Amino acid sequence: MLATQYMRIDPPYRDRLRACGLDTVTRVLSRVEGRIAAWSRTTDTLYVPSPDGTPGFYVKRYFFPSWVKRLRGTLRGTFFGMHRGHAEYRALNAMRALGISAVRPVAYGGQRVAHFLSACFLITEEVPDAPNLTAFALDVAAGRRRLTPAQRRTMLRTLAEQIAALHATGFSHGNLFWRNLLVRHGPDQQPEFFLLDAQPLRAWERLGANGHWWQRELAQMAVSAMPFTSRAERLRFLRHYLGGAPLTPQVKDQLRQVLLHARAWRKHELRRIRMTELFDDWNRQLLAELGGADAAGAKTLAPEPRP
Repeated sequence: MLATQYMRIDPPYRDRLRACGLDTVTRVLSRVEGRIAAWSRTTDTLYVPSPDGTPGFYVKRYFFPSWVKRLRGTLRGTFFGMHRGHAEYRALNAMRALGISAVRPVAYGGQRVAHFLSACFLITEEVPDAPNLTAFALDVAAGRRRLTPAQRRTMLRTLAEQIAALHATGFSHGNLFWRNLLVRHGPDQQPEFFLLDAQPLRAWERLGANGHWWQRELAQMAVSAMPFTSRAERLRFLRHYLGGAPLTPQVKDQLRQVLLHARAWRKHELRRIRMTELFDDWNRQLLAELGGADAAGAKTLAPEPRP
């Protein structure tokens, strides 16, 4: 059957992606060198370091190997519309255009068989020294990172204000679990957060029960925070998010809705947190065995499972 390929690269990144072996659809989809950052049966995320020491790249790939999966994708609009890589590329750029800190998408592409999507991908530039917030919290809980009470308060306030600014623009991230937030401390030691894996709701999806979409996103953050924060800290986060507004009966009712959403996700999120912990432990063992520096280009053989 007729197979076609398409790849869009931001021009300033063309040479760097070529140096990393990520400049064609075939090279991206067949790449095995690098470090697996996440994995499922049909999806993986590969970290590819840059040979010149500049920030590397994360390659998120979606595979649809069977015709059943390709037909399912067609029902989700991939036959005539955008695939996941293209959609996330646009969502990340939309956030960045609004002044919201997000990872930088630099390329996307896909492969079709008889126009049915068989694979697609998104490439984003690495944010150096920035683990996702769940991994960061696990390190703090295990004593691998130190965080003073003042630093915790600053991180809490900064994150709440950033999410409030995001929602004030009317932009729906759609997937605001902690694993989709990167965190690092800048040169001034102030926390910086970067969003990734955006899946914004479409206009028609905001109707009806999804009209209070921001409550759903606060619930996603709350369920990720529950194993690592106190009830007082979570309430303080919401007060910062609301800009210090008083807890009126209407606000309290909204917060109850947030908690109801969060409880529905709790079992699933605890499983995801546990998988992150297991995967990070395995990667630390790998780095120790390979001497750290040599591990940057090593292929991970025990990738993160996803439900």
